[in-house]
Parts: sequence; C-alpha cells; structure tokens
Amino acid sequence: MVSFLKKLTIKQKILLGVLTLVLAFDIGLLAKKYLSKTAPLSLIFPEELKVPESKLAALNANAKSKKAQAGYAYYRFTEEQQHLVDSYIGRRGDAALSVRIRVSHEAASSADKAFMLGFLFADDFTVRGRLQKEIEKRPLASLRVKELSEFALAFSFEKDEMKNGKNVPHGFFVYAAVPSSIIRAEIRRGAIGWDKSVSVPLFAFAPNGGVMDETPAEADFSGASLAFPSQNTDTAVMPKIVAAFYAPDDWGTAQNSVKAELNAGGEKLIIYRTNKVRASGGAKKVYAYDIQTSSLANPFSTVSSVDHRDTPPVLMMTRNDVKNELNTDGKIFAPFITDPGLIISWPRAKWRTGDYELFEWDRFPGVLIIDTKDFAVQNDFFKRLAFFSEKMGYRGRLLVDDVLETMHGYNAHDYNASSLASFFTKVRAEHFPLNGRELLLRDILLANGVIADDGAVYTAGKGAVISISQESPEWLRSRFIAHEGWHGIFFTDENFRNATAAVFYTMDEISRDFLTGYWHSQPTLNYDLNDEYLVHNEFMAYIMQQDVASTAAYFVNLANRASVQKAIPALSEHVRQTHGIPFEDAAKVFDEYAFDNWGLSCGRVWLIR
Repeated sequence: MVSFLKKLTIKQKILLGVLTLVLAFDIGLLAKKYLSKTAPLSLIFPEELKVPESKLAALNANAKSKKAQAGYAYYRFTEEQQHLVDSYIGRRGDAALSVRIRVSHEAASSADKAFMLGFLFADDFTVRGRLQKEIEKRPLASLRVKELSEFALAFSFEKDEMKNGKNVPHGFFVYAAVPSSIIRAEIRRGAIGWDKSVSVPLFAFAPNGGVMDETPAEADFSGASLAFPSQNTDTAVMPKIVAAFYAPDDWGTAQNSVKAELNAGGEKLIIYRTNKVRASGGAKKVYAYDIQTSSLANPFSTVSSVDHRDTPPVLMMTRNDVKNELNTDGKIFAPFITDPGLIISWPRAKWRTGDYELFEWDRFPGVLIIDTKDFAVQNDFFKRLAFFSEKMGYRGRLLVDDVLETMHGYNAHDYNASSLASFFTKVRAEHFPLNGRELLLRDILLANGVIADDGAVYTAGKGAVISISQESPEWLRSRFIAHEGWHGIFFTDENFRNATAAVFYTMDEISRDFLTGYWHSQPTLNYDLNDEYLVHNEFMAYIMQQDVASTAAYFVNLANRASVQKAIPALSEHVRQTHGIPFEDAAKVFDEYAFDNWGLSCGRVWLIR
C-alpha cells in the first residue's frame, strides 16, 4: 500500500484524499439514515409552555425518512417523552395524540385515500426495545380522505389505561395509503369529533377508534366514556360538546330568530344563532356554543344536525373547563359554565351534591346560578338575605330564625354583589349566627370573586347570584330562569340599567303605577318601592320574563285578580281598558335591545334549549 501511494503524483494523491472524504461522508449519511433511531418528527406539548419539542424514536425506515412515504411508519416515545406523557395525564385527566399529515402533491387526486392512526403499548416491544415482528389487532382511528391535502388525526387515550399506568401508549404508528409526510405530532386534550373551521381540519376519535370521512354528518360519542368521566364528582366532571356554525345569510330578528336543531341521542336541542357568542377564524368566522353533556338524557350517543345541510363545521367533545381544584371537603365551589337554557331540565341525577348544583352563566362571567332540590334548601341559602336586601320594613336587618320561620321569602332569588357584601359585612359586625348553607353561600361567593374579604369588611366583586328550585314545575322554572336571568344582566351591565330607566320613564304612567301598586298589594312580594334601583330592576324583569306576544295578556290577567282589583281598582280598570298594550310596547323596546346586544329576546335568556 505504501509503495502504491509512492507511485502516485501529487495531484493523484489530492484527488484520492478528496474521494476518501466524500466516501466517508456518504457512509456517515447512510449510517445515520439506516442505523439512527432518531426520527425527523418531533413530539410537542402545546398546553405545556415550558416543555420543549423533542425528536421521537423511529422504529422503521418510513419513520426515519424525510420524504413522503406510503405504508406504515412506527414511532416510540423516548424515556423523557414517556415521563412527560405520564405527567400530562396525571395532571389533566385526559389526553389525545394528534398527528398532522400532508399528502404528497403527486398523490393528490379525487380518489378516496385511507389513513390510520394506532397506539403502541409496552408489550409491543421486545426487552431490547425493538418492535415485535407481529402486534395484536387493536382499535384504529381511520379517516377516508378525498379532497383534503393536509389534515390532523387525533386519537384519545383510554382513561382506565391511564389510571393503572400499565397500558399508557409508549408510541404510535401511522398508515398512509399514498405517499404522505407526517409533519407534526402532539399530546393535547382528549377530543372526539371534528373541527373543519381551521386551516388544517382536525378529525378526533374515541379510544375505541372508528371510521370517519372528510365530510362527516354525525358525531359518534358512544365511546366517550372510555376517555372522559361518565359521572360528576367534586374532582371530575363530564365533558362538554362544542358546536360552532358559520354565519347565516341573515341573523334574523328578535321575533324571528335563526335557529339550528341538533339531534343528541334522540333529544332535540334548539340553538339560537347569533353573532354575539364566542367567535374564531379569519374572514369566515365560526360562532361557538358549549353544550354540557351533563344536561343531556343520553350524553354519550350520536349527535347530528336535524338538517344535514346545516351540519356544523365544528362538533367536538372535549374536556370541561370546571375548576375542580376549588372544591374542598365534598363542597362544590366550582360552577359548571353553561347556558341557562340547559339548567331548566338538567337531571338531578347528574348533580355533584344531593341538595344543590352550582352554575355560572357562560356569557355573563360572575353571574352564578344555584339550583336547589326544594324550597327548604333554597330558603336556607337565601331567605334571610331576601328580607335583608329587598323586603320593605326589613331591609338592612338580620332576622333571627324564629321570626323567619313564619314568613315567606321567594321561590326564586337574585342578588347583586354589593347587597351580598353588605349582608355578610353586617353578619360579621354583629357576630350574627348563620346556618350552614348561608356560610356555604359566602364561601361560594368568595371562591368565585363575587365578593371579597379584606379582613374587616366584605366588598363587592364582579357578578351576582340568582337561584331557582327543582320544586317549581318545569314551565315555571323556565319563567323563573328568564325573570332572574334578566336581573343577573341588570346587575352586571350598566348600559342595560340605563336603557331600563329610559323605558321606565317613557312608559304610560298609569300602567306603570299599576305594576308598582300590584307589588304593594301582594304581601308575599313586599318590595321596597322607595328603592329606585330595585323598582327599575323588577319593572324590567316582569315585562321581559315572557315573550312579547304574551306580555299584554299577562298584565291583563294580573289586573283581573280579585285581590288586585280590590287593592287598586282604578289602576286595574285602566290595564283592562288598554288591553295591556303599554306593557307590550315596552316589551318590544326591551326585545330589540336584548336581541341587538346579546341575541336574546323577551322570555328567553338562553341560546340553547
């Protein structure tokens, strides 16, 4: 070899050296390609801001390749990634793996193309960490694609596997029928359904897998109990469904709302369309509604649009936003954030306590709604507060139990933050003994920021509290949730209070006097008519608690009551002679205001029913 090199010229030696370096470099590239266990694909945790992305372990040639490939690609989590996955599950309770797939331009066509996503578990690997030659049959998330060139597949983890920790996925595989690139993998919140409103559509599957195409008409939530809680406790709650729609050609009017109908396991849900809800997207926005599965008769069933031409671009079941960490000692301080229309028929079997359930109005943060099993429980919470806040002759006083026992409070309640703060400040100053539910109410208000405690006095925070009871029949619960709901908005929206004052002072004065006279004539009401704020609030709620078409008849019926005719005969006669039309005229003004500002209307404070 030495003699051979001596025979070479200097130019030949230089050329040989260059060729040797090139060959070594090529061998290195080949070794990296075929011997390296690192995939070009990274795993990302979008919800974990402090977790950097890191490369997955590649288990076959397709997983190692940077080029679009057809067939199977197998990946394994590294030890660090496995630790992060386990930690995510432990803290958040549910999880899904999402992969983003881009179809090669050469493979793009209008023909159906199949893609599949599956999990790899510990027993799919040898003791040396290599993939077994054969793996058992398992659930797969399968998507049939025709026109899409880029999309994401998500596969939720099974919660029973997550609990015992023995069968948490250790990796995954992707099958592509045509050359495709896997360009992103992430661990995200559990999800079932679809979101076609985003630039890269997402198709998400329950742990039992299934088959979907790129234009699904029905969301199959039958496997949701494998991924999410199937009952409510103080530490875990059932998921929610997000339904979102593109804007209609016309948003309608207060008297002719645009509606969508969903079939949820045989139960019809009416969604009132409005551009006043949560919106997302660019030029083509979607408007989203949250449906609490706890409110449904068959929560883990199929959901579809009654009119398939109006199939929502987003129909996705996902983790609820209830802050369970607020709950302590079996007491519920964390509200379900929901539309009030769902509360009316919410099954008591899905309450987190036997006596009450706590909600927060999704569109008016801080407005809490407490539903009680009966009037006795409701009285424990609110009766003393009612006399302190509203009853003429008792305002500002703390009545003892013996006095309260013989008196009537209300069958539905509403209190603003300042009244609540004043009540509990007075209690503290006088060392007044409250019952257990009143103390619980105080703690609920503190936990949710409706009132605050500076150590000496309680101060008003943001929001209010309203209450209805299961003891009221459903038709009356509907009326009460409307009446009390309008109070909740009045408490928290200054512009609405100003609009109410304008309607009050421009209305037919005699008709207005009839209403205040009616309140004075009813011992069970006994409103303090010297309080302008209270009078305006009740004036508005009495008019807005029913739809416009029913308003005139409602007040004529009040005027026809014997007790009312006896107490205020001339005023009652005026209402009968005018056929209640001044009240209807006022209702029309309120109706337009509510629709223009919130998509609501008289008699309806909900968007989902």
